[in-house]
Amino acid sequence: MFYNDTRKQMKLLANKIMSGNGHRNIFVIIAIAMTTFLISTILCIGSGYLKSADKQQEMLNGTAADIILTNPTQQQIQALQQNGEIVYMGVSRQIGFVDTTAYPRINSILLRWCDEVEWERHILPAIGNVSGHYPASRSEIMLPVWVLERMGINDPVMGQTITFSFRYGYTDIHWQPLSDAEDFSFTLCGWYDDYSGNKMYDNAVAYISTDFWNNSVANETNTKSALALTISGDGGNRILSETEPFNDLQEFTDLTKIGNSPNNFSPMIVVLGMIVTIMVCGYLLIYNVLYISVTKDIRMYGQLKALGTTKRQMRRIVYRQIQVLSFWGILSGLALSAATVFLVVPFGIRALAGDMIMDGAISSSYSLWIFIGAGSFSFFTTWVGGRKPSQIAGMVSPIEALRFSEANASRKNSRKTFHGSQVFKMAVGNVFRNTKGTVLVVVSLFLGISLFIIVNGILTGLDASHLADEYMEDDIVIEVRGQTDIDDTILALLQKIPYMEEISYTTKLSEQWFMDTGNVLEKYVADFCSTGTVPQEAVRQYVDGNKYQTYVFGIGEKDFNEAVSLIKSHLSYEDFCNGKIAFLASATSVPYEGVSVSGEIQLPLMGEIYSLKIAPNYLPATFREDGKTLIAPNIYVSQEWLEKIGAAGQINRITLQTGHSEQALNAVTEIFSNIGGVVITSKVEKTNELKSSFRGINFLGNAICVILLGIGLMNFVNMMYASVHGRSKELAVLESIGMTKKQICKMLRIEGSIYAGMTGAFIFTLGSAVLYGAFQMVKIQASYAVFAYPLLQIAVSLAVVTVICNLVPVFVYKAETNHSIIQRLRQ
Repeated sequence: MFYNDTRKQMKLLANKIMSGNGHRNIFVIIAIAMTTFLISTILCIGSGYLKSADKQQEMLNGTAADIILTNPTQQQIQALQQNGEIVYMGVSRQIGFVDTTAYPRINSILLRWCDEVEWERHILPAIGNVSGHYPASRSEIMLPVWVLERMGINDPVMGQTITFSFRYGYTDIHWQPLSDAEDFSFTLCGWYDDYSGNKMYDNAVAYISTDFWNNSVANETNTKSALALTISGDGGNRILSETEPFNDLQEFTDLTKIGNSPNNFSPMIVVLGMIVTIMVCGYLLIYNVLYISVTKDIRMYGQLKALGTTKRQMRRIVYRQIQVLSFWGILSGLALSAATVFLVVPFGIRALAGDMIMDGAISSSYSLWIFIGAGSFSFFTTWVGGRKPSQIAGMVSPIEALRFSEANASRKNSRKTFHGSQVFKMAVGNVFRNTKGTVLVVVSLFLGISLFIIVNGILTGLDASHLADEYMEDDIVIEVRGQTDIDDTILALLQKIPYMEEISYTTKLSEQWFMDTGNVLEKYVADFCSTGTVPQEAVRQYVDGNKYQTYVFGIGEKDFNEAVSLIKSHLSYEDFCNGKIAFLASATSVPYEGVSVSGEIQLPLMGEIYSLKIAPNYLPATFREDGKTLIAPNIYVSQEWLEKIGAAGQINRITLQTGHSEQALNAVTEIFSNIGGVVITSKVEKTNELKSSFRGINFLGNAICVILLGIGLMNFVNMMYASVHGRSKELAVLESIGMTKKQICKMLRIEGSIYAGMTGAFIFTLGSAVLYGAFQMVKIQASYAVFAYPLLQIAVSLAVVTVICNLVPVFVYKAETNHSIIQRLRQ
């Protein structure tokens, strides 16, 4: 038996069929193009978000390195040099520090030297807008832009002379000064944008040259050094084991574990959910278009079957059409995505990350693999969408094809009867004569509108003001860093600013010793030390038997009431003011918030020892502080009591109630404009930032939903076009027996209204249930969210759908009536 190769004939036949289905081809190509565009854009946004999150963490760390080992020994360096997992190894050294007394808004400036690898591979990727070059001669220096601005240099010039008073050594408590203060005239060779956490505390790093380092009194044994490593894979734990044990001056920091939390995966879940929804919507349209096309030409496929065409050849005809349409659709979608990705992706990253991402960290991702993946997803969607129609074409018999009609293709004859006008009966019968097509259209419209109302419903509940209220209890918070002294004069100025309603502050006694005579904190201290973040030197410095060094804060009545509310216990404010009660606040690294505690501590102040009863539960680490503690918990006592015994500390935090007034914020900013070591945050600024972020999320989410809704409407338009066009002869017969064009148009409008009505019914029932379920999931992550039913958005979207559903079938019918009844009956 000889094999007859008919592939060429099947290809020509498929091309001939496509040439006669121009409208169908346009719909399929648009559906595939939009599906490809959306998938590739969402993939680029998701990939860019991950890349941007990593970039931001590098910027906050101030280095692109994965691991930092301080003060490495020669044995450790030699061992690490033999490790194949280490890609780059850079060295830096703290040479000295600048006296910033003349610049009150700068807390400290460290003079740092680093080798070429450290600068090129670790520092440069983590800083921004570098001007100039790394210092080469002894007198050259590179400074952060914010330092120059606070020195009054807003327009730096290369080669500009800057004179500093500095000392060698004394870069932290472990290293003593190596020289007296001396003036030195540096030459500015460059500047850069600093995004690291140091800037928050007004601390800066100035880079100096190798010659400066070599010609100084500092050497490898009397200054602090750091070894920075870039590793391949996840080898941090192995490197840790290879470098242990550590001496008292060493710290091992795995930067890859900083900033990681389960919440980081939430945006990626959103991305995956969007991709799946897009594929489902694209599948519904592609499937429906191809299904209608195959059923429309079913007689032709039956004739081909009668002429001897096999099932395989029939499927090949359909798949050939799918391949050609997929090629043009995917190509168009990728071209559109490539043309707009540079605008859409940064905007989408900002929308996903909100105000948690810095502008300098936004890194778009335009990998070729993303576009290949998007094209593959789209082709898979098209292939699945065309699978069932190709099976129908391959399995139809010649006899079934001759008898085929839309009425019996999808359901058996119904015995149900209808009450009302004949036009209404006919409209209902026409809608349900092709049940599968009707279901697909309704599902497509339902998905598009449901996504629209879910996005709007959730975003309506995510009110920026509610979120700002959760982040900040006070309208304005002034945090005082370092040794900045806030006196009564500043408080008096704050009291006089416009719209001031209430002012309160806390005080701080740094490095205050206390006695734990009952060993109440024994387990707490053991757990804290077991976190691996506490060097032995710190244990010796802050712990002496049952004596501990800590921070003591003085708080007023407002903060006392908040503390009592947090621990959910009733305490006497009078006892608190008399120095009988103290609150303990745990560190961020140990989960002691809300844990019960009981006993007494003894606090020596002003030559006296005071016994204070501990409040029943630990406060959170961030209560009126940024979470920083020594080994023992922070202690909160009465500010009034501290003043009474003459031990009032330095003001470290001021809170203002101003009714969200921007004028008050401007006045506060003006008061502290020339005072360094102060960080001002306000609810007004937070609210504005969040509103800006929410606008981006709202726009992006609604843009995607509108496109998906458009796909659903395209599905409906195609369905009605095929339905009306396929019933052209049937409608002509109705006209010939006396049915007027007005009655036919009314029937078609009723059909469209039925589609819109079913969609609306599903929206108000199933869609509302999905909206509430989605809101409950969001509520877990955003406790401030308030459920708001988007009735207006639903009404508008359903009104648009109803208008389209009523107009499209009428327009198609009127286009068909350009021919006479005789011509339509002969078709």
